[in-house]
Amino acid sequence: MIHLLIAWRNLEAKPLQNLLTVAVVATSLAMTVVVMLLAASIHYGLVRATEPFDLIVGAKGSPNQLVLNTVFLQDVPIGNIDYAIAGELAQNPLVASAVAVGFGDNYRGYRMVGTEAALFAHTVASGRPPWLQVADGRPFQNPFEAVLGAKAARETGLKPGDSFVSSHGVVAGGEIHGDKKYTVVGILKPVDGPYDRAILTSLQSIWQAHSHDSAPRPETSAPSGVQDADEDHDHDHDHGTTVILVKPKGYAEAMRLYQQFQKERRVQMVFPSQVVVNLFAALGEGQKVLNIIAYAVFAMALLLVSFSVYWSALSRARDRAVLRAVGASQGDIFRIILAEGVLIVWSGAVIGWLAGHGVFAVLAGFLQQKTGILFASPFTASEAYTMAGALGIGLLAAVIPAWFTARSGIATDLG
Repeated sequence: MIHLLIAWRNLEAKPLQNLLTVAVVATSLAMTVVVMLLAASIHYGLVRATEPFDLIVGAKGSPNQLVLNTVFLQDVPIGNIDYAIAGELAQNPLVASAVAVGFGDNYRGYRMVGTEAALFAHTVASGRPPWLQVADGRPFQNPFEAVLGAKAARETGLKPGDSFVSSHGVVAGGEIHGDKKYTVVGILKPVDGPYDRAILTSLQSIWQAHSHDSAPRPETSAPSGVQDADEDHDHDHDHGTTVILVKPKGYAEAMRLYQQFQKERRVQMVFPSQVVVNLFAALGEGQKVLNIIAYAVFAMALLLVSFSVYWSALSRARDRAVLRAVGASQGDIFRIILAEGVLIVWSGAVIGWLAGHGVFAVLAGFLQQKTGILFASPFTASEAYTMAGALGIGLLAAVIPAWFTARSGIATDLG
């Protein structure tokens, strides 16, 4: 205990130098922790968001764009498909349910999602409760009735009985459908996903809201194969939908259904979870580079600690020699200097770990606000290994200068 007390007093003698060393260790470890937490939480949030979407069918085009629009309510729809395809899928013996979902409008930036009442019976997995459950009010039953996601209701202030009008397009600022008022009839329980920001209504509501757009549109000079941003979701509203949410009867049925649709010319079928996996594979190299940079910075911090402890011990060579002269052994000197290094490194590691979680909480809150994706921060094995490695390497970084300084002679230091 006396060795620890002496070490603490030695550190107090040079507070600025030691605080800077602690700050370097804390900053480098915090950066490492933030990178690991972001990688783990993004993966968790994206995978969790895709759970309710076994298979989705949409217009031909980019699978990434289809998943971004349908699952995460981001980007613009690729285009509409024939609503009759939903009926064909519902009759397919491989399919348990097929629910049409259409996009095209928003209210103050919150996506209007036109769908069918069957969506409220959709489950993520057999035996689990429905994915979307009403907390207040009831599901929509008639055209121009709306059910708001938990976050959409909280941030807009709308409640059952209130009315609002939607705007054209998937982002705020479009043409207002002033003659078509929606009435809020329900508020959903939180699902901790993008659909907390959605406003659900019937497909008929979306079709009727755009009935004035059914007249022929003037030709534009857009290049072949490129759709106008509004045209993505304007055409064929009377008989069209953006995507179809398909729940197969099982895994084998899902694979057979997917193989069937490989030859389909009208639409494409994708596994959202597979798209997310491919996305992570593409981003994996970038994550590795960030991890390497974070670990390199932390290694440099530990090297700085070693030099700091060593030069600190050298600057107190006379004090150390006095301790030896009054009976302190080499072991006592070693333990004092070791305690100094351990206090610096372990203090920096603990502060860095707490700071890393604090920075991550701020970033996660911001990202969740923008995307609706849940960014959880479970304590992962990688984080545990990093903390254990930091404390172990920190101990080693303190042992080396402690061993060298403890073996130096007394006579020279007293002279």
